[in-house]
Amino acid sequence: MRVYSREFRIQVVRRILNGEKVPALSEELKIHRKLLYEWLRRVNEGGESNLRERGRPRKSEAVGDPGGSGPKQVVELERTIAHQRLLIEFLGIALRRFEKRTRKRRDWRESVFETIEEMMAQRNGLNVEEMCKLTGIARSGYYRYVRTRA
Repeated sequence: MRVYSREFRIQVVRRILNGEKVPALSEELKIHRKLLYEWLRRVNEGGESNLRERGRPRKSEAVGDPGGSGPKQVVELERTIAHQRLLIEFLGIALRRFEKRTRKRRDWRESVFETIEEMMAQRNGLNVEEMCKLTGIARSGYYRYVRTRA
């Protein structure tokens, strides 16, 4: 497998960006056109700096690096934050319902069950198992509650 310097790859991509056709350039340079399109894609996504140097990438450059702040990590963190906000919202609603009652254990369960029903109707991303586990109430108890109300 041939290895191309970063400068060479940048020159090739610049030629493509200046209007040269990839198939013709591929034939001239004896480089598979898929590789040329890959170089072009990388430059279009992140500029010329996205064409890394030869050799193994450093740990800080690795895509899957848990310590890095690449797009995957950012998306995952945003998803986690959104999920935690839903959990906090659920607990807040259940607690407000409970505070309006006489504050017996049965009232807490009723508050939780009503809140689970409301959250499930909204289809907000939380599931029954998760909400029951969070509040310390058995999932079977919730489904028993639903059956008795129907």
